Amino acid sequence: MIQRKQTLYMLAVEILLIVCLCNSIGRFVVNGEVVGVMNNLTFRNGSGEILSYSLWALCTIIGIVLLTTFLAIFLYRKRMRQIRFLVFNSILLAGYCIAYIAFVFVFKGQFEGASFSPTLYAAFPLISIILNWLAIRLIGADEMLVRAVDRIR
Repeated sequence: MIQRKQTLYMLAVEILLIVCLCNSIGRFVVNGEVVGVMNNLTFRNGSGEILSYSLWALCTIIGIVLLTTFLAIFLYRKRMRQIRFLVFNSILLAGYCIAYIAFVFVFKGQFEGASFSPTLYAAFPLISIILNWLAIRLIGADEMLVRAVDRIR
């Protein structure tokens, strides 16, 4: 199970998303001063005071993806269900990226002349989509191999 490449890709997705969940995903800067920090659950001002919990949707999406990826790791005998879980995860992560962009525009309107700078952790969901796609391809290749062997018998 763990020696399969697709399992390693899924573990990498888990690790990347846990790191993304625990760190800030962007900052709003006005004249070189940080006026707002986005996390996956909260929006804080520059001094660390929580201004809003409206980013709970991002945290929820990542939580669902973490759960389904963890389940998919242990479904190695049911390859088609594993593929469905990973496709579902990729769709959710694409929704995460869209919601992230929407929240940036919503919060940017609160600060006059603020510029937004995303952190490295904001790219982890995009990397996770790519890793999911690679895992889906390898799981599909395994399924084709198993079906070919069954056909020979």
